[in-house]
Amino acid sequence: MQCERCGSLMALGAETAHNGRFLCRECHLDVLSPSGVCEPWTLQSSRRSLNDIQRRILTCLKAGSASLAELAAGLPMGEPDLERELGGLQRMDLVRVARKGGTKVFRRTT
Repeated sequence: MQCERCGSLMALGAETAHNGRFLCRECHLDVLSPSGVCEPWTLQSSRRSLNDIQRRILTCLKAGSASLAELAAGLPMGEPDLERELGGLQRMDLVRVARKGGTKVFRRTT
């Protein structure tokens, strides 16, 4: 059987039905895990509690803006996980999203 989201092959019985689509385990977890994160209580405490990946993202964005694919190429994680981290940074007002030539790009605010 083939995953209807990513197209990867999976063993019969390993699929999960979600909203009428058959998904592999990884895609099912991605669909169930939204890209947003909890609102930070205060901006100051949030900035002090950045995780290592968030710090690396901010370091990558020091040189300017970058697309999701460009950021994913330089970090040890997939795009869905990276989107979650970027969502947290956006809520902390450390990263902004813009469009450049029809592509979504991210840039630092500070």
